[in-house]
Amino acid sequence: MENDSIRSSGSNTLVDIWIEGRMRGICISREAIEHFLKMPADQAEAMTEDDRCEFVRKNLQLVMSAARSRLREGDSEADAIVIGKGHIRRSETARTGERRKVDRRKAERRTGSRVQGDRPVTDRRRSQRRKGERRSRKSDPES
Repeated sequence: MENDSIRSSGSNTLVDIWIEGRMRGICISREAIEHFLKMPADQAEAMTEDDRCEFVRKNLQLVMSAARSRLREGDSEADAIVIGKGHIRRSETARTGERRKVDRRKAERRTGSRVQGDRPVTDRRRSQRRKGERRSRKSDPES
């Protein structure tokens, strides 16, 4: 995305983007970003315009989802969409973190070394291989 399409103006962050077949302006309020990040008041005050632009750039998919839901709720022909506190929902985020917390296998699956014939076999792939020919030789009918 181009640098000039995400910009800050006062306490709002503005994005011009193509949504649902039209170029629309999205206005994300500072309160919406702070509410999404669950920031304490002292950190929220320290957030600069560049920080808010970076948040929007990194979470553009969230902003797009919120804008689409605002379009469905209100005027679908609107050129400007305002995203306020609580409009960016965490349920719209992609799964983060490890889904499986522990290893499924509780114990080692391999058994100790087994003996096949006179040598130990520790892996199925190293077991005795086929010794003979795959096809038996038939006598040639022409001879």
